[in-house]
Amino acid sequence: MRRMLLLVLAIAAGLGVAPAALAYGWPLKPFHKAHPIRGNFGDPRTVFSDPFEPDGLLGAGTFSFHNGVDISGAPGQAVYPVVSGVAHVPDLAAVTVRSPGGRAFQYMHITPTVYEGQRVTAYKTVIGHIDAIAAHVHLAEIDGTVVVNPIGTGHLKPYADRTKPRVAEVLYRGKGFKARGVTGIVELAVEAYDTPALAVPSPWYGFPVAPAVVSWALLSFSGAYVVQPTQVIDFRYTAPLPRDFWRVYARGTYQNKPRFGSQQFKALPGRYDFRLTKTPFDTRRLADGPYVIKVTVEDAVGNRTTHGETMVVCNADPVSCTAPPGP
Repeated sequence: MRRMLLLVLAIAAGLGVAPAALAYGWPLKPFHKAHPIRGNFGDPRTVFSDPFEPDGLLGAGTFSFHNGVDISGAPGQAVYPVVSGVAHVPDLAAVTVRSPGGRAFQYMHITPTVYEGQRVTAYKTVIGHIDAIAAHVHLAEIDGTVVVNPIGTGHLKPYADRTKPRVAEVLYRGKGFKARGVTGIVELAVEAYDTPALAVPSPWYGFPVAPAVVSWALLSFSGAYVVQPTQVIDFRYTAPLPRDFWRVYARGTYQNKPRFGSQQFKALPGRYDFRLTKTPFDTRRLADGPYVIKVTVEDAVGNRTTHGETMVVCNADPVSCTAPPGP
């Protein structure tokens, strides 16, 4: 993912285009002041087919990565293009503006006020008004054929974030558990979340967003790497295809205000569980004893948190493993 970003920057430099030339302001007034974002790029988008109980979380549905940012706004608030171009009106709730250089910007959850093929001017043409129920505009950027994170470096400005993403819990799933430690084959995952940079108005206040980067490592209790630092996902530039959803997120994940079957749980915050390994982790490859599992989560501007905890591997029977020394 990092190589892709470096390639884009290198191409821009070769063309004499500075990264700042890609930057743009906000689609709502004031254009050069940050607005609350209630949905991050890469957030899980989940619609489960079955009811929550008994096992809707494990069932089928429609799953994808959020391909833009949801910017909070007032119902009826005017929406403007962030870059000039030609308008395309695919339906009664969206406008796409195709701009020179192969970029396109999607504005969704709005009532369009422009017509197909109309030329629009950045920060001057009103392309629509925010839908009363949605109370936000979804902004997506597509560079060529690549969906790009609008709050990635050099895009939506100004943008500042002083919050740090958090690790809620490291998860060990499967049959490989005993009272004395982890045993056999397990799925390693982490529940992690971030807080919007600016407070989001009710009824979305207090709901989480996803971190941009998740990585992990496993160390012996003496500090030597057993598993080198490994990046699980990086949403800072782009996102995987929907088919890879359950290769990034672990079962147990659902979006804010999730829908299960015919019921939407409007008061339920989302839960974001990330898979630390693509395949189940075989603890039998390790010597019995204590290890330290470290998970680092980071946002799009570099704020990060590292969480470490002890993982005791105990496959021997009778017991030969030992717990870590006490304080």
